[in-house]
Amino acid sequence: MHFLTAIPVFNEERHVEAVLREVRRYSPHILVVDDGSTDGTAALLAREHGIEVVAHPHNRGYGAALVDPGEARRLSRVCQFTIAAARLALRESGVDPAAGLGLVVGTELGDLASTHAFADGFLERGPGGLSALLFPNTVMNTMVATTAIAVGAREMALTLNAPTVAGELAVARAAAALASGRVPAMLAGGVDELDPVVERELARLGFGAERRGEGAAFVVLEPRAAADARGATVLGEVSAAAWRALPARPWGVGRTRRSPAIAAALEAAAARPADVGWVYASGSCDSARDRWEEALLGAALGAETPVSTLGRLLGRHAGLGVLRVAAAAWTARSGLLPATDGTTRVERVRPGRGLVHGLARGGTHVALVVGAA
Repeated sequence: MHFLTAIPVFNEERHVEAVLREVRRYSPHILVVDDGSTDGTAALLAREHGIEVVAHPHNRGYGAALVDPGEARRLSRVCQFTIAAARLALRESGVDPAAGLGLVVGTELGDLASTHAFADGFLERGPGGLSALLFPNTVMNTMVATTAIAVGAREMALTLNAPTVAGELAVARAAAALASGRVPAMLAGGVDELDPVVERELARLGFGAERRGEGAAFVVLEPRAAADARGATVLGEVSAAAWRALPARPWGVGRTRRSPAIAAALEAAAARPADVGWVYASGSCDSARDRWEEALLGAALGAETPVSTLGRLLGRHAGLGVLRVAAAAWTARSGLLPATDGTTRVERVRPGRGLVHGLARGGTHVALVVGAA
């Protein structure tokens, strides 16, 4: 598994050194895109060791810092998120797509902004208001289609549409595809963007307290033997993954405390509950769903296992599910787990294997056992 932290900057001489110091605590591989800074940012970056810098001759804006301007003109915002993150992950991994690369993208909402714009055009101006350019973005797999073309992924391409757990599920399905021998390597990611219509309706339905966010994250997975053969830097290992459905009403929470996904993942990894030193859970300030997940984890692993819930800090989205898998690889190596009590501190935990867990309203849940390389 490989991941890269990308930081676009513009005229940040007052802050860039402090930001890099903080990021180095969590990520060993850093790419800084200097978007045409005119202050002392470039000189400061030149003195930093162990980072890669891409410098633009003039300011092109945040989107252009990660996606070519020619592409940006024809891509929606969420597709730009997806392509930028996928390219960064693939570049850091060193995997050659021509040797065979599959792609899985998880999303809850897809390109809903384009769907709204397409529908609004018809409602406001009739058939003449329909846009042929927007129409391709109204289908759920538009992010996979544009990203597969952009990165040259010619093997299996899969879109997973699910609330809360789409990112974790994408990594789990990618790991399963690798284990089956269907593909030599997999690019697995998640993406979502905030949508004002969704936020307004969720608040109206009583879900306004949940913390939501936006973004994209990707990891590259390949068999360990293949990574070793090409001399890759292996950052972590997904030793088992499972996904199951628990009884619950649509968009509801259940009562069961038995987790078949955790049990299946532990069995596949030849691990006992006591072998799990820490957990990245999917809590996001949805109090009923969060309590259900806490009960499942407590029943499966015991109440003393340390749990980090990044969604309470960053807001849940499909990209965060993948980021939690990457963070789990870091925790497995470092023995550090981010606290989620409103601070930026980290806790000391036992290095080695841990669990990434996701649970959605409606009962879909995912468990991945992640360890150090």
